[in-house]
Amino acid sequence: MSAPALRSVLALVLGLTCIAEGAANEALSAQEAGQWLQRVADSARRLTYEGKFVFQQGDVLQTMYVVSRASGGQKHTQLVTLDGTPRELLCREGETLIVTHEGGAPRVERRPGSRHFPDLLPANAAVLVNWYSVRWGENDRVAGLDCRWLELAPRDVYRWRHELCVEKDSLLPLKAVMVNEAGRPLQQYAFTEVTIGTGVRPAAPQRSLPAVEPPPLRASTADMLTLRQLPPGYTRIAAVKRRLPNRPQEVEHWLYSDGLTYISLFIEPATRPLEPFKGASPRGMLNLLSRRVGNWQVTVLGDAPWPAVEAIAHAVAER
Repeated sequence: MSAPALRSVLALVLGLTCIAEGAANEALSAQEAGQWLQRVADSARRLTYEGKFVFQQGDVLQTMYVVSRASGGQKHTQLVTLDGTPRELLCREGETLIVTHEGGAPRVERRPGSRHFPDLLPANAAVLVNWYSVRWGENDRVAGLDCRWLELAPRDVYRWRHELCVEKDSLLPLKAVMVNEAGRPLQQYAFTEVTIGTGVRPAAPQRSLPAVEPPPLRASTADMLTLRQLPPGYTRIAAVKRRLPNRPQEVEHWLYSDGLTYISLFIEPATRPLEPFKGASPRGMLNLLSRRVGNWQVTVLGDAPWPAVEAIAHAVAER
């Protein structure tokens, strides 16, 4: 090959390389984005993995151990805290058992939902392209493994930005960050060690669950209230009766989500005069609004932008 021809080929190759690198920061088409999101979501449900990760929310930092086994289309996951109050979480289809070991007999609580790190995307993850713009970011390294950032930017004010660094071969998320509208990280997860597939289990304290589980969550029996209109993309994914630690009786708990963001609506009889209340946590994560609707007190809270919490709270009306 002559020198001019060689230079032409090299120029073409370098040009294609630059195009590929530039495309890494461009938004994916809806079809491409949906396919990649679905592959990432499936990886956390179909793979067996175990390891340790750190979770940071504001100035709170916690280390956890996770082991997840997938078999016969079912996934069983156990998470154990490695610092602070001893707790373990057993996540299974549609619910989570939280066991707290702190003096005396273990205390068990049952909650709706079974999502956890790194299983952060919904089962039908492709639908997220309606509410988030998706793009590939830079390459990185987490827990000794190569990964690449996948960024989900909100299309409106009702959700925050999410960033996942997914392992290059398995697509299992190794690190995840939730960022608010000002660009401030609100919540972060990151593996410090992880084994994907079969391997040696990292050392971690294991506890056994109590022999007697709490009774199942009771389904909501009556919709005494309704929501006139939800923020785009949000749907009700659970409606149960729950007993809260500071309440003498069960309360209605309705859970809403767009697949990444979760907002809870609690309903209880208004037994005393109630002044409407709204506020945010010091770390800027939890937003809360409480108001009276007819004979009911409704409290809406979630790790979600204020416009989403406010929209749901003010959409509540009597039937």
